Parts: sequence; C-alpha cells; structure tokens
Amino acid sequence: MVGYPNRPGAGNRPGGGNRFGDRQIGLGDVNSNRRNNALTRPSQLPAGGRGNWNANNWGGNRGIWGNNTNINIDNNFRNNNNFGYGPNHWGGHPWWGAGHAHGWHHGHWGHGWNHGWCGGNWWYDDDFGEGFMWGMAAWGLGSMIYNMGYQSYSNPYPAPPVENTTVVYTQPLSVSASASPSGDEQTLARAEDKSTDALDASRAAFKSGDYTTALRKADEAIAATPDDVTLHEYRALVLFALGRFSDAAGVLNPVLASGPGWGWETMIGFYDSSTTYTSQLRRLETWVKNSPSKAEGHFLLGYHYLTCGYMENAYDQFGKAAELQPADSISRQLRDLAKNSLPDGDKDEPDEPAPKPDLVPSDKLVGAWTAKAPAGGKIAFTLGEDGNFTWNFTGGGQTGEMKGTWGIDDKGLLILTADDSQMISSAVREGDAMRFQLIGGPSGDPGLLFTKG
Repeated sequence: MVGYPNRPGAGNRPGGGNRFGDRQIGLGDVNSNRRNNALTRPSQLPAGGRGNWNANNWGGNRGIWGNNTNINIDNNFRNNNNFGYGPNHWGGHPWWGAGHAHGWHHGHWGHGWNHGWCGGNWWYDDDFGEGFMWGMAAWGLGSMIYNMGYQSYSNPYPAPPVENTTVVYTQPLSVSASASPSGDEQTLARAEDKSTDALDASRAAFKSGDYTTALRKADEAIAATPDDVTLHEYRALVLFALGRFSDAAGVLNPVLASGPGWGWETMIGFYDSSTTYTSQLRRLETWVKNSPSKAEGHFLLGYHYLTCGYMENAYDQFGKAAELQPADSISRQLRDLAKNSLPDGDKDEPDEPAPKPDLVPSDKLVGAWTAKAPAGGKIAFTLGEDGNFTWNFTGGGQTGEMKGTWGIDDKGLLILTADDSQMISSAVREGDAMRFQLIGGPSGDPGLLFTKG
C-alpha cells in the first residue's frame, strides 16, 4: 500500500485541537442501485447498448466511469442521476476520468454526503435521497448545465492567462475545455506526448522547489492540452506555492465550478514532504490574516482546508469569501458542502420531510414552455405527446440545444434523456407556471420558472 505524508495536524493543523470529522465516505460508497425508477410515460429510458456499468464504482483511485472511450452505465444509474458524459460536455479530460489520464491522480474529495439531503427537494426523501452527493447535478453535467442556460457563472477573481491557448478563466473549465478544438488522432497523440513531457518536467521542478520553472512547464503542458482540467488545478497549486495567492484563486474558481477538487493524496504527491506543504499553508494563513478583506484569500484557504479535510475551517473561510464577494457562487456552494459534511451538519434539517409539492401532471406538461435564463437570454422547452422533447437556449452570444425523450418516474420527477446526457428535475406547479429544479443541485438553487406559450 502506498503511504502518503500526513496532513498538517496534531496541534500543527489550522486552528489547533482535534481534527474535525469530515465524514470521509468515499465516492465509491454510493449505491445508486437502491431502487429502479420506473418511468410511467411516455417511454422507458433507453436500455442496453452501453453494457452494464456498476454504479457502486463511483469514484475510487482511478476516477469514475473508467476508460473515457468505453463508458458503461446501467439503467438504475440512468434513472437516478443527472449526468453528461459526451466529449461535447467536457472536452477531452473530464474530472471523473482524471485517474486514467494521469497515474499520479488518486481521486477527489469524498466530502458532501449528508443523510437524507437532496438539494432543496426535502420532500424527495427515500433511499435515493440518502447520501446523494452535493453538487452532483452541476459536477455531473459538465458544460451542459451552463450551455443550456440552467446555471450562470462569473469568476470574481482575475487569473493570469496561459499563452497559446483558447482557455478563458472567466468560464467554468468544463465550458472552455469543451470548446477546445479536438484535431485528428495523430495530432491529439502528439499533443498528449508534448503535454506529458512538459508536465513531468514541471513536477520534477516543483518537487525540488523550483516553482518558477514548474509554472513555465505547466503552462507548456496546458498549451498542448488546454482541455485537461486537472492541469489547471495543478497550475493553481504552483501559483499557491509561489505565493501568488490571488492568481491561484482566479485559476481555481472556474476549476471548482466544473468538478470537485483533489483529495489529499493527489495534492501531497507533488511535494517532497508534508513539511514543505505545511510551510506554504502557513504563509497563506498569514496572508489572509493580514488581508482579511480579500475574498480571494479566504476562498483559496477554504479550498486547502477542504483538501486537508478540515471541514469546519473550510466552512468558515468559504463563508467569509461569500460574504465579502457576493459574486463568488462557488464559495457559497462549497460553504454548504463543508457544512453538510460536519458531524452536526444535519441540524438544520426538518424532523419530518416537507409535504410533497404540487407537481405538474404529465398531461399538463405537454406543450411549449419558455423561461428567462439566470444570466439573461431565453430558454424554449417543448415536451411532445410522442415522448420527445427539445430544449433551446439563446443568450449572451451563444446558443445551446438538447433533444431526446422525456418521461415521468414513480416519484413524479421529470426525466429528460439525450444520447449522452440526462437531466432529472422536479416540475412544481406555481399557478399556471412550472418551477423546473434539478435534483441534487446545491442548496438554494431557484431552478427555472417556465410559462406556457
């Protein structure tokens, strides 16, 4: 078994005292096969054709979904989760395949579990709701959640650009990565080789403490494969090691808008020892203490506390960042993740689930709906009697389209299934309007308000 250096702790850890419980339930402990949502109309979700993927393999040391080009997802998982696994949603290196792209990648956060918590849908309380991971809706759908107009994003912190790339740190990395040109197979292979060589040189320089060279070579690796989201998280780590904390926050924010951060084993593997990392963490703590009004410092410190597993400290820092910078939606969401990972994170939950809301019946769903997107623009959503749907978004100089089949499961949830993605939502009646809200989104997600016509 590989041994990893200890986290800063035992009186030397942030805040002193005992380490806070972080509910270290690995992603691999999810059992998505607890029940099989039976669609009652107009048709079943597509079955077969992709093998039998064991949803209990969610996570682990090699990412999830295995080989990026051979994805097997069984129907129980299809019926129970929001997901998007096509390259058009992620670019070439989604977070859940990082372990297959990089041997040094040992997994992501295992935080965010909370018994019976399912975003804002308290009424949806059964075995599926138990242990449903915070953020799975956004982190599972990739760029689709933004390109379809459901969710908006704005990076509140400026970030240094990488030369010779199309990556823009003003967008979630899943969005900018999916926009990167793919090229033919030989071109991609050459780019991968170039990126790997540059990254190997960067890692060697990083471990020796030559962070300037490490940054230069990291930028070369990203220039070769700008769609590799993991490399951008590494770039943020190099900037952190250089003491360029504001720059690190600017790079990291759109990374965390796209997927969970590294676990401790992944991050500490870049260092020669935990002592080196701890000294850099202390430097960041001092900087934050001396610059208490800088939201980016609190955000970056919250990220490192979360990676270390210090959930209460992470909760405090993300909370301060969100208060100082209201545009930092990622800090708000990670604040909630940290809170719901604390031993008493359930204390705000009601003793009894709220009454089930008035869901729009299936026959009333049929027709053309429109909604305003959070960042501006319009969504046109049509549900046909034949069981097909179309979703079109226009706004901000971009367009997005999704087509597929729709159905209602045994809980009355609306399931939209396309060739390489699925969205599960509640469709709650509000007068003559419909509140469309993804299951598994962050707490406080308002969803979209659709009206007929």
